[in-house]
Amino acid sequence: MVSISSSRSLPRPASKVSFKDPTAFDLFYQLTYMSAVASAGISRGRIFQLAAKVPRAPGEYFRRIHLLCEKLGYNYPSACNTVGQRTRSEAMKTFLLRFADALSSGHPEVSFLSQEAKVQRDAYEKEYDRNLASLTKWIDAYGALVVSASLIIIVNLTSSLIYDLGPGMTIVLMATAVLTISGGAWIISRAAPGEPEAVFTPEGPPLQRLVLRLMRILPPSLLAGTVLLSLAGVGLGWLLILAGLILLPLGVIGVRATREIERKDAEIGPFLRSFGAVVTSTSSTLSHALTQIDLNSFPNLQPDMQRLDWRLKASVPPSLCWNQFALETGSTLISETISIFNDAIELGGEADMVGALCSDFATTGVMLRARRRVLASTFSWLTIMMHAVVSALMLIILEVIQNFSEVVAAATRLQEGINLGSMQLPVLSFGSPMLGPLAVLTQGMVIVLCIINAFAIVAADGGHYIKGAFYLAILLALSGVAFLVAPPLVDAILKVS
Repeated sequence: MVSISSSRSLPRPASKVSFKDPTAFDLFYQLTYMSAVASAGISRGRIFQLAAKVPRAPGEYFRRIHLLCEKLGYNYPSACNTVGQRTRSEAMKTFLLRFADALSSGHPEVSFLSQEAKVQRDAYEKEYDRNLASLTKWIDAYGALVVSASLIIIVNLTSSLIYDLGPGMTIVLMATAVLTISGGAWIISRAAPGEPEAVFTPEGPPLQRLVLRLMRILPPSLLAGTVLLSLAGVGLGWLLILAGLILLPLGVIGVRATREIERKDAEIGPFLRSFGAVVTSTSSTLSHALTQIDLNSFPNLQPDMQRLDWRLKASVPPSLCWNQFALETGSTLISETISIFNDAIELGGEADMVGALCSDFATTGVMLRARRRVLASTFSWLTIMMHAVVSALMLIILEVIQNFSEVVAAATRLQEGINLGSMQLPVLSFGSPMLGPLAVLTQGMVIVLCIINAFAIVAADGGHYIKGAFYLAILLALSGVAFLVAPPLVDAILKVS
């Protein structure tokens, strides 16, 4: 046997084993897949060969182990030990060393991998809960950051009543406010639990296909419409309302599509558990077992299941049927779960055991996602209301400053007309030319706040980024209303006073 300490047999670790560190979800998925395929009773080499093809970060480690055994003559316990010792990821290192001990002691692979999958599921759940706790704190902090940034802008506006700060200081203060809020949104995106990103494909359900068509039509329409109307002299308030109305259909349909995915995700776990049990108990084919299940129990998956049943009865290869079923559901979680189920069943795995493993994998993701949704929904509407209040307040203060500037400018002209001699009216900076750039910067800040707040909401909620169109449409429309309401509201207040 080749010595495991030989420097010739193993490439340098600095350039060859510094793989991407796997997340808890990556390792959970990898172990669930390996335990499912190992239940088919396949050889040890075949298990590692299939594990190396899993499109997750841990797959690269198993690819290295498999190469050491196939090309350099290592046995699998020695290869696992060697790669584990040179691995930077602590979670991956400890697993590979335990795996090496289990393999060398003759522990059955399927038993060890099933136990490790359960352990990793618990670890993933605990990590997810820790990330949710961190996300909760940063969500609370984000509200304080938005208020602090708005105070910077308000102080900048009110200070122009006393002294002209100049364009440099004004831009620095505005940039500080933007960076403060942007930093908070970025931290929320980093603190949020990591999940598989949903991907809308042309093979997905009708709502997803409609979203893809709208994404090709509405953004260019939005750009062309706003440019033409701005050239026609339409006010910024109406432009923002129009932008919100154009984006709203895309956002509403995108939200409906993501909710449809969530409902299907909730049903795939119970379906696979029942389906695997029926296949084993009846000792029948997949096509026959599918007819034994009452599809009315899974209303959201029922159309997809019916198409799956038709294809299986038409003698289409089962792998193609299951792959198409996963694509048509439009769910990333379902696609990953079906990949595990299909590969294990094709290899001859016990359907009830494979179905139970896949069900646990899918149900874990659904339950954790439900916890996050409760937190994110509160944050979403709180951020929307906070944006409406902050934007209206900034625009009202800007309008007050502009009105006072006009009053003082009129008083100055009157003073020059009557020629009061040495008597001078303290004009301060009301007639400053900075009022124009200050108004532009404030209005631009409101629009930037719309984009940042929409990003923060989607980062906290997770899922497909297309949901951001829904929140961005609402924020733009509210900002447009604030632009329209602020001038008459200030005029009414000043007349009453």
